[in-house]
Amino acid sequence: MIYTFQALSLKTRFLGVLLFLFPVLVFHWLLESAPWATVQLITISGGVKLPDSHWWYTLSNLRDWLAAWGTEDRSLYLTVLWPTALGFLLSYAAFLTAAVLYLLKKANPRGPWWYLLPLLPLATAAFDLLENGIVALTALWGVGEPWAWLAPFFTAAKWVGAAATAVVLASGGIVTLVRAVLARRGGRGYTE
Repeated sequence: MIYTFQALSLKTRFLGVLLFLFPVLVFHWLLESAPWATVQLITISGGVKLPDSHWWYTLSNLRDWLAAWGTEDRSLYLTVLWPTALGFLLSYAAFLTAAVLYLLKKANPRGPWWYLLPLLPLATAAFDLLENGIVALTALWGVGEPWAWLAPFFTAAKWVGAAATAVVLASGGIVTLVRAVLARRGGRGYTE
């Protein structure tokens, strides 16, 4: 698996990373930022929005939110918001994985274990997928199901993974920038 990520990092191009950014922004805008989406989210959730947007919530919070949604709004969540959230999830997973691979290519770390870092955004997306799936199943079948209590844990794990991915990207960006500046200064060849 390490060698797969090493090979991918060598093939990652900056333009490809930027091309992944566009669907991420579009899906996020469609899901939470578009004017009609914001009004609809506030309306169906009683001002709370989606469980995705919270760091932590309890099973009783989820029960209250789903009760406030009602049958019609739960149907809207299952047919419109949930598929859009899945599209956003796939977009940000692809973008963050490509960005980490690009930074690994630029940073060129010595040890092979650094090449497991692309698993971090993939794990974040997996936690998000599990959380969205559990909320969808709970909206479909009710909060009394045994899996409903797992949703808050997957939401918290998703946010921890997202923060860790942001730290990796920021650190990788700083290392790449410092290396570029040092290479440029070292390549000038001052003669006295």
